[in-house]
Amino acid sequence: MKLILFDIDGTLLTTDGAGRAALRAAGADVFAIEEDLQGVAISGNTDVAIVHEILNKHGIPASEINVNRYLGAYLAHLKQRLAKEPGDVLPGVAVLLDACAQERCIVGLLTGNLRRGAQMKLGAHRLWDRFSVGAFADDNRDRNLLGPIAKRRAEAEFRVPFDQLFIIGDTPRDVACGKVANATVLAVATGRYSRENLAAHKPDFLFDDLSETKAVLGALGFQ
Repeated sequence: MKLILFDIDGTLLTTDGAGRAALRAAGADVFAIEEDLQGVAISGNTDVAIVHEILNKHGIPASEINVNRYLGAYLAHLKQRLAKEPGDVLPGVAVLLDACAQERCIVGLLTGNLRRGAQMKLGAHRLWDRFSVGAFADDNRDRNLLGPIAKRRAEAEFRVPFDQLFIIGDTPRDVACGKVANATVLAVATGRYSRENLAAHKPDFLFDDLSETKAVLGALGFQ
């Protein structure tokens, strides 16, 4: 049975910088730091790992308390910003999700977002309920461990083995975590990385965007 896991930012939707703005605002609110995010790995990283990097950058102990304070403020600012500017769903996403539903496969999330952040971003476009299962930054700050977590969670929930795992994302980190999870990786050049850059990381399939519905479905093993 197939399990298809989607990244969110740059793959399903764009928030027009709401996440980055919320990270900067949270740092100012909680730790009185002026964070420009220079030198901080954002794309494809987990929210928890990002906050660890920011705190380390400013010489602030990355204790569980400090990380949680930062993340709590981040989620509050993210909610405010998404209420004003929810961003946009990327090309082909709605059609592809409809096609996957018709094929009766399980569609989930594999994202560096916190679960609550993912719910906010997708909920702004009424997409949250389209996904049955997922793995999030809450589960582990190491993105490479999220694929197996999502697979185990899906198998426990649906009580079936998933012998075909697919991961769809827009960054080299998505490609890397897919390979670690022994998944078929579909990379899409709708985020901050070019088609050429993604190709260098050797995903199994590479698309300009998800509006190439027939080709994407073919890569997923649907005829």
